[in-house]
Amino acid sequence: MQFQPSGCHVEIGTGVSNASVESVQAIKAIMFAMNESESLHVHDNFFIATVIPEHMISGFGTNLDWKHLKHCHVVRCSKVHTVFMTNYDGWPFTEIETFWAADLPMSHCIWSKGRTYGGSATRCFAKLWSIRLYSCPRLEFVLPLLWGIQGSYLHNLESLHIVNCGDLKTVFPVHPGLKKHVLEFPRLKHIHLYELYKLQHICEVKMHAPKLERVWLRGCWGLRRLPAVNQDSRRPIVDCEKDWWEKLEWDGLEAGHDPCLFERRHSSHYKKPLPRVSVLR
Repeated sequence: MQFQPSGCHVEIGTGVSNASVESVQAIKAIMFAMNESESLHVHDNFFIATVIPEHMISGFGTNLDWKHLKHCHVVRCSKVHTVFMTNYDGWPFTEIETFWAADLPMSHCIWSKGRTYGGSATRCFAKLWSIRLYSCPRLEFVLPLLWGIQGSYLHNLESLHIVNCGDLKTVFPVHPGLKKHVLEFPRLKHIHLYELYKLQHICEVKMHAPKLERVWLRGCWGLRRLPAVNQDSRRPIVDCEKDWWEKLEWDGLEAGHDPCLFERRHSSHYKKPLPRVSVLR
């Protein structure tokens, strides 16, 4: 993907290290630049473990909420463990629209769990419409839904595309107070998941995606649920392995969660399992 900078742009590339930055003046200058940036490109770096480390975020009287960031692209950073160290008791990432990451072999998460918030704020990540992740083999979760207790978080998310992230268990962990809720994803249209062998949940709670159009899955054998849809909507296409489809769990037609509400398209390379026979004579 060709990354297109926009507005105030920050780039972190080869040879840049944030571990040795200690002076208050230097840290405040970096924090100011990050808070003003509209696009961020982090690439080919073999030193940083996170974009801005915890010691720079806390203790210097300067908040980092990425209040103008719209587009972020992080690729080929071999030591990044957590892309963003984030707390959710403020309003971080109110403008972000797209996030793309690829080839992060050590990354455990994209956004950390940080401090939670018990209110009802809806501004955080309200404009995020696309998440694309490729080849992050140790990734365990992507974005915790921790800014308040509400029925919908990612109001504008349209596209979720995750490929070759073998350790991923949950895309969206949730606030402890939401464990029995159904979360709304009002604009989610496209889900593309490939070779996520440990994936158990897209979201830790049940999902409702009334505008869902297409789901494409391969190699996600631990995933047991699709989002619920509206009964009167056009049936979303689900392109998947036949064996996987037959093991899905459903809540029933009244809940908008029934096989008849989806159009199934099974993988063209699916082969019926051969019967087991003994080779002994």
